[in-house]
Amino acid sequence: MELKKRSEFPENELWDLTALYKDRQDFLLAIEKALSDVDTFTRHYENNLTSVDDFTQALMELEQIYIQMSHIETYAFMPQTTDFSSEEFAEIAKAGDDFATKASVALSFFDTALATADSAILDELEANPHFSAAIRQAKIQKEHLLDPEVEKALSNLRELLGAPYDIYTKMRAGDFAMDDFEVDGKTYKNSFVTYENFYQNHENADIRDKAFRSFSKGLRAHQNAAAAAYLAKVKSEKLIADMRGYNSVYDYLLAEQEVDRSMFDRQIDLIMSEFGPVAQKYLKHVAEVNDLDKMTFADWKLDIDNELNPEVSIDDAYDLVMKSVAPLGSEYTKEVERYQTERWVDFAANENKDSGGYAADPYKIHPYVLMSWTGRMSDVYTLIHEIGHSGQFIFSDNNQSYYNTHMSTYYVEAPSTFNELLLSDYLENQFDNARQKRFALAHRLTDTYFHNFITHLLEAAFQRKVYDLIEAGGTFGAETLNTFMKEVLTDFWGDAVEIDDDAALTWMRQAHYYMGLYSYTYSAGLVLSTAGYLNLKNNDNGAKEWLDLLKSGGSKTPLDTAMIIGADISTDKPLRDTIQFLSDTVDQIIAYSSELNEN
Repeated sequence: MELKKRSEFPENELWDLTALYKDRQDFLLAIEKALSDVDTFTRHYENNLTSVDDFTQALMELEQIYIQMSHIETYAFMPQTTDFSSEEFAEIAKAGDDFATKASVALSFFDTALATADSAILDELEANPHFSAAIRQAKIQKEHLLDPEVEKALSNLRELLGAPYDIYTKMRAGDFAMDDFEVDGKTYKNSFVTYENFYQNHENADIRDKAFRSFSKGLRAHQNAAAAAYLAKVKSEKLIADMRGYNSVYDYLLAEQEVDRSMFDRQIDLIMSEFGPVAQKYLKHVAEVNDLDKMTFADWKLDIDNELNPEVSIDDAYDLVMKSVAPLGSEYTKEVERYQTERWVDFAANENKDSGGYAADPYKIHPYVLMSWTGRMSDVYTLIHEIGHSGQFIFSDNNQSYYNTHMSTYYVEAPSTFNELLLSDYLENQFDNARQKRFALAHRLTDTYFHNFITHLLEAAFQRKVYDLIEAGGTFGAETLNTFMKEVLTDFWGDAVEIDDDAALTWMRQAHYYMGLYSYTYSAGLVLSTAGYLNLKNNDNGAKEWLDLLKSGGSKTPLDTAMIIGADISTDKPLRDTIQFLSDTVDQIIAYSSELNEN
């Protein structure tokens, strides 16, 4: 599969950003207005915040500035992710970064004033449901606030502190060149997007292997630069954690999520020890079904039945998405069905586009989704995943203030993975034979749980080794990172998958490492979505309770939010229930295979 230029794609496969701004000039005018509003706010409130009434009025005015910033910052970064070779898009991104830095520096006084306010003032402000999340965060930050001038200096360094992420994403989009490879006399083009979206679960074993070797060679050529970028990121996080007086970099990175270290460690340790054997059992079964003597890392994304992996069009995917989410009722479907006619989604698999997918939330406009469509069933899972985020954005935005709309990172992946479970459920129930039902359950595993409970969870286990090293005063280069990743993969997969030096380069494949302790939250969110899915299947009020969870946004703590659907995440029960659900799924897949063999 060869990537085309962006200009070669039809308009209906590209997103429409005019819901945000008509054009670049409109965007630049919005920046001017926002900076003027920031200046007015600063002159009015700096050194003039002494009472509850002062803070209340300031918070209401600041909310309108934050909403403008939400729109500007979303518009600024999105175009560049569709084509990192575009100078125009780079200039838009630069204008947005410059604005964000200026606004953050100018407004830093308010965060300091709020966090240093008398506890009685904060308690009274928190009692106002419009501000609850913002005040909870201010209380968390209160103990770790630095001198106002230092806080302002850190705001000024915002772009520099974010540079490792920027370096990595540009490297991945434009520099990771993959060699062509040949199978049976035919030459195949390779790239980051085509490998991850197409070749890694290809039905031809030679294509899978040679694509993986080409892909790995492309990664290895940049491993030292990628390691240097990652080192800069984690060292800056450790530096700030120490400056703010946190006991560890973990405490610093988890504070904003409103969870503690034990919940982070539990997620990694239980999945590694108790889900690992379940995953191994499944892959050994896949190897058996596909007559593989051994399973290499190039094989582990192989479908159990490639002949049933149909090509899917974008219109077909829309139909599948809407039928899958129908159990949530018309209140939900009326909101998300607009994604096609309003062109929320950028489908084009063009050159120099960011790989993977994401959903963005310009407050109360409508969500935007980036992905690369290659026509595989896995693309439908990516799409419904991002539509899950989009639905959460809409319901949170419509029911919460700007301050309360954003879910904690700890469970932000719950709405997305919940929708993936609805897709698998729809696929299983529309089929009437064992082979097709096995196909649906296998995709539940590979496209939902393997991606979030394995790929991202192993990223987290790898990260923990890295942060432990940094906490101990150590440093690293590419060789150390390769060793760490190989150890993690070997520990998890045991004898089910052969882990070699190319597999060790897996740490170069995700931008999540540059986002703090984000990778583990995919599995944490999936625990919550599994609880929500089982609640939907077994409780007449399950759909309403799930929508109530979406509507709550970030107004509650993660523990309180989970209790909306009856999941007590202060204990390990929801996680153990999820692992049991997965074990039962694997057993059912094997039972379907036995039924097929008997027939």
